[in-house]
Amino acid sequence: MKNAIEAGPSAEADLPLIGRRDELDELSAALRGRCPRLIVGPPGAGKTRLIREATRAASAAPITVERPGPLHNLLVECAEGLNCRSRRFAAVDRAPTIALKPLVLGSLRETPRCVVIEDLADADPRMYRFLQELYYVPGVCLIISARSRGSLGFVRKLLWDPREEIFLGPLGRSESQSLFDAAADRFELRDLDLEDFRRKVLAAARGNPGQIVSMCRFAARAEYRAGGHIKFLPLRMDVLASMS
Repeated sequence: MKNAIEAGPSAEADLPLIGRRDELDELSAALRGRCPRLIVGPPGAGKTRLIREATRAASAAPITVERPGPLHNLLVECAEGLNCRSRRFAAVDRAPTIALKPLVLGSLRETPRCVVIEDLADADPRMYRFLQELYYVPGVCLIISARSRGSLGFVRKLLWDPREEIFLGPLGRSESQSLFDAAADRFELRDLDLEDFRRKVLAAARGNPGQIVSMCRFAARAEYRAGGHIKFLPLRMDVLASMS
């Protein structure tokens, strides 16, 4: 069997973005209008994919930081993405937070950009104060993704307006079936008993698109195959998907 899995999750970029048309249109419009947005949803809901498709549709070139952790980490990645230079420090990662903050904000005031922060969690007061300043820089579009508003920490005080939130809920039954069929084609699963596998996957995923795709990706691996059947149990499918 041809190994279609070696490319990993990058292979999933070829799959259609199913069931997120309204959310994609809203985020694309927000990007073009330089309006902030909070994208919330559980792992696998498609937050990263939505942001990537929207920035492409809006012809935006964002500064993207994933799981920033402390404020200093966020500032270093932003400074590097903005090609900031410091007269006092040879490299921005050696500059202290107190020097990086005005450097980043000054660069964004001079040349506004879209700033995407993915999987923000438990932000402390220092992170909140910086993002508050960034939020109000003219022309800057702040996009943050998180599991929920409650997981944001102090930043929930900044992104409090429900009109700025895009929630990614589970896909409907027909959307889930369409995504499964597309993933089965992409990962070359037509030699399986697809009717049985589809039923088990859709029941385990409960509309989570990331889990549907991940389970199809796992099913293409030789170690999980036994002829035309899958060796992992349906009740463990969600666990396997979370490992992808």
